[in-house]
Amino acid sequence: MARNKKRSDGRLQKSFTFNGKRYYVNARTKEELDKKLYEKRQEVEQGKEQRENPTIEHFYNEIWVKARQGIVTPATLRSQQCHYNTMSKIVIDGKEFKDYKLSEVKADDIRTIQKVLLENNSVQTVNDKVHFLSHIFADAVKEQYITYNPCAPVRTLKRTDEQARDTIHRALTIEETHKFFEAAQNSYYYNIYRFAINTGMRIGEIGGLKNSDIYDGKIHVERTITRLEDGSYTLGDNPKTWHGKRVIPLNNAIKEILESQRKINVMLDGNVSNINDLIFKAPERGLLMSTPVDRDLKRICKRTGLEHFTAHAFRATFATRCIEQLVPVKTLQELLGHADYGMTMNLYGHAVDDSKEQAMNDIDIAL
Repeated sequence: MARNKKRSDGRLQKSFTFNGKRYYVNARTKEELDKKLYEKRQEVEQGKEQRENPTIEHFYNEIWVKARQGIVTPATLRSQQCHYNTMSKIVIDGKEFKDYKLSEVKADDIRTIQKVLLENNSVQTVNDKVHFLSHIFADAVKEQYITYNPCAPVRTLKRTDEQARDTIHRALTIEETHKFFEAAQNSYYYNIYRFAINTGMRIGEIGGLKNSDIYDGKIHVERTITRLEDGSYTLGDNPKTWHGKRVIPLNNAIKEILESQRKINVMLDGNVSNINDLIFKAPERGLLMSTPVDRDLKRICKRTGLEHFTAHAFRATFATRCIEQLVPVKTLQELLGHADYGMTMNLYGHAVDDSKEQAMNDIDIAL
């Protein structure tokens, strides 16, 4: 029960006890005192509720994200925040998903989220988002905020769309390659495009390449440009994945591209070169970023009538040409920095199938 008394300075004071702790409020009038008392009690009670039975919003922002900071990369946190933002505002029974208590969420609510997401996303994207949501609830179970994961009974949707290897990972044909590079000769990014298609390196890895990374006749992929939570870019200390740390032997084509780029750097930066200088920079001499590169690609494709593609197509083209020229898939896996053989086969297995067909046509066994 709240206690009412008058202080020596004339102000009114009330106090109340919650969970063994006493709280005080002060005011000049009884009306103001009653209002402050109500607000303080609400604040205290809701704080306890959030600690013991938090909303999805509170758990995600105040507990889950904070626990992952410093453990996962800023780029991963930013990607996960995008997933969360998409689902948090979905309205279920008149209330946004983020405002539900963890303990209130049922499997049917997750199925509702699936249905809403399917209206504007591919099956794979929906599965990825629900899998991410399941990760959050699984951690809530481990932390003992809830007793079961409501995503557990929800079935993964069956994919009916094309595999990534048939869409964004498509390779350029030889004719497309010739047509593109003929049109791209006057582009600032010309050497970057040539380097990408000759090494299979990602744009971020190319932008992170220093003079000191070229030695012993090899490219040593040590880092990549990464995007932070606030959307800005920075030069990371590692490549995209642990397996992305790799070595790519130099050939004559790559050597010629590096020599050409170093001459351009001398023209733009002066005849001063440091071993730790970046080899490939943005036109304004900052970090090389994928967005302006893809904009330039789009312009060239539009001008030449080529089907639009992003910079990732150079990586896919490198992989496909390697397979066509009978480079072992295990070797290709290492050149691309894939974690395992299965990932390489999933993305570029169609090129292996084409090579097998050609190989069988070329076989002539004397009987």
